[in-house]
Amino acid sequence: TKYDVGMDIQFLEGRFGFTFDYYLNSIEDMILDAPYPASLGIPGNSISKNIGSMKNWGYEFSVNAWAVRTQDFTWRLDANVTLPNNKVLSLVDDADIVGEYTIIRVEEAIHSLYGYKYWGVNEANGNPVYYKADNSLVQADYPSNRYYVFDPSNPSDMSTTTSFGSFGASDKMIVGRTQPKFFGGLTSNMTWKNFDLNILVRYSAGNYVMNRTRVDLLGLAFTNNSAEILGRWQSTSNPGDGWTPRLYFGASNFINRPETTNTRFVEKADFLKISNIQIGYNFPKTLINPIGIENLRVYLQGQDLFMFTPYTGIDPEMENYASGVDFNGSPRQRVITGGLSVTF
Repeated sequence: TKYDVGMDIQFLEGRFGFTFDYYLNSIEDMILDAPYPASLGIPGNSISKNIGSMKNWGYEFSVNAWAVRTQDFTWRLDANVTLPNNKVLSLVDDADIVGEYTIIRVEEAIHSLYGYKYWGVNEANGNPVYYKADNSLVQADYPSNRYYVFDPSNPSDMSTTTSFGSFGASDKMIVGRTQPKFFGGLTSNMTWKNFDLNILVRYSAGNYVMNRTRVDLLGLAFTNNSAEILGRWQSTSNPGDGWTPRLYFGASNFINRPETTNTRFVEKADFLKISNIQIGYNFPKTLINPIGIENLRVYLQGQDLFMFTPYTGIDPEMENYASGVDFNGSPRQRVITGGLSVTF
């Protein structure tokens, strides 16, 4: 069920315009994987059913303006921004649906990143340190594959291995949303005599990505590591970047925890992209009409030319925001083309 209210205003003889929309989409009977006890023997311990409800709502703004409008030169600007929101309203018995890297939970945004919150590296021994659900800290010890209580004021102490020092699924938490808080674009269209120049810029911000590809490039089999491994802890006098633990052969699964979201590898997915630039020239009709050509235009176009982002992977723009995971994704290709358009 969709609701939408908005307004569209043009003024000064259409030189400036403004559009506003508020939308609300109420969704019922979503098809989700309903969890079942493992004792029932159902493959995957779930069945897809119409079990959930949620709502999407937000605001959309757009403005347009003729910055310049003369006989020889025109310049039109169009900009828009969308501020989306999402909330899950109901599930079966309000029970969480937990995926490998995300969770569907009532009163939260759908497919939120769900996993372990990383603190950093214990400078005394190079062990990775994590937050528990109660905000206390534990460190992962490589040789024993056990977790010990970590006290930042006494980092060398590894005496406590009680249940308080355990670390497991109950310590997972929501660590980021996979959907942007806002996104939009800016278009610039300019003409000067017979030349035209069109530029499209897109942006997005407020969501996070689990960079699963980065995990594989820090594997501890001592093969095919990325340069990030150079920041590892090596000694108390050379603690590295404070984020990358020490090396321990064959301990990738225990140290990097690739099976679930780990904020050590969760990154901001903000970006600004120069998505399209096209420059063209229309030949004068006085030149081409005498030879039987009505219109003749040549152009050069570039797509996905430049990207500005804090993300360390190839591209933070997910093909499917619901996944929230970048695992060897295919990058968008930079394409440069030229063309000739002829009308007889």
